[in-house]
Amino acid sequence: MEKICFLMATPFTKGGEQRVVSVLSNLLYEKGFDVTILCTDFTPINYDLYNLNPRVNIIFLDGYQNPVLGEKRVRRDKLYKYNLETGRYKHFLSIQKYINCDNDTRELVANCINKEGFDYVISLSTIYNTMLAVISNRIKAKTIGWQHSCFERYFRTPGERHYNQDKFSKYMFKQLDEYVVLTTHDQQRLKEEFNINSIVINNPKSINSNIVSTLENKKFVALGRFVEVKNYEMLIDMFYEFNKKNKEWTLDIYGEGPLKDKLIEKVKTYNLEDYITIHPYEQNVENCYLNGSVYLMSSLMEGWGMVIGEAMEFGLPVISFNISSAPEMITDNKNGFIVENYNKEMYVNKMLQLAENPDLLHKMGKEARNASLSRTNISIANQWINLFTYMREKDKKYKLFELYDTIRVGRVRQDKL
Repeated sequence: MEKICFLMATPFTKGGEQRVVSVLSNLLYEKGFDVTILCTDFTPINYDLYNLNPRVNIIFLDGYQNPVLGEKRVRRDKLYKYNLETGRYKHFLSIQKYINCDNDTRELVANCINKEGFDYVISLSTIYNTMLAVISNRIKAKTIGWQHSCFERYFRTPGERHYNQDKFSKYMFKQLDEYVVLTTHDQQRLKEEFNINSIVINNPKSINSNIVSTLENKKFVALGRFVEVKNYEMLIDMFYEFNKKNKEWTLDIYGEGPLKDKLIEKVKTYNLEDYITIHPYEQNVENCYLNGSVYLMSSLMEGWGMVIGEAMEFGLPVISFNISSAPEMITDNKNGFIVENYNKEMYVNKMLQLAENPDLLHKMGKEARNASLSRTNISIANQWINLFTYMREKDKKYKLFELYDTIRVGRVRQDKL
């Protein structure tokens, strides 16, 4: 039985990565793998949060919360933030390695991975991808970096982990055995910018439903964190314009985050309290979708946009800006609309088009459901298993060539003697 390790902060907090890891861990366990999630954050274990199988192992990285290491992380973060702002160390690989993972942390993580005898380690997100890269020469397991946001967010957004770190990023890609991205867009950008070959594997579905929305409630729905990238302020602006022409439809927004009060105040400013409701985060999201009829995706950028897939699973057509994952999930004018260039006027027109044409709404809803049914978690799990098989076979060939080269060199030396 091969052993797989996911390296991350924790699967037991609210977030897309946590949900996806839980789903994939369950799938791989069901396929016969020994699955472990190696956590650096000591959060309470809650298998029920995302229905994680209790047979999936949870290991907390003993020693990671040591005050000495904690102090080193504080110093590293200061250097990291300084580098993001100034680019001062973007050409100094040794400093960038330290910024991303100091030597004591490298030893701690590497020792744990080697002790457990994992065959594959899959890191999540920028922090853990970089951590896995700098310890790759200390561990026996094959390494896979898993990118959970889009290229622009990872590498070209000020303040994000890989901004001003192109030299380190190129180093990171070379250290990892494989690198997985969520969309062909990201695969193309990595090739263009870094000449890196990556593998596209879409996220698994987080929800499988036997029921769909009736699409009878005149409700738009949006779910997500209340942060800048989700672009909810613009969504409220667009609904305000929509509301001038249609007073029958309402908007429900579900989530939590630092911008909550600002969004509530914006709704009041527009006098839309009777039309827009800001709801708290809802763990059981099924009712959110079942009570709605159209999903509104307003994000400026996303890695995959799980809520698009969830909405389509419940038979909701989706209106989305042309973020990187939208074309891989939405067929424009068939099961939803993709709006180019963050065009607010066009977005509002698409809202009106669906709200005022019930036949089109139901036709698109049916197509959204069909598109979701065509994407199965079994196929996603098999893509990961195929990747493991490919890596295993590639490793065998490498070792065979290495053995052949050793024998060949030995024979040459014997001939010279």
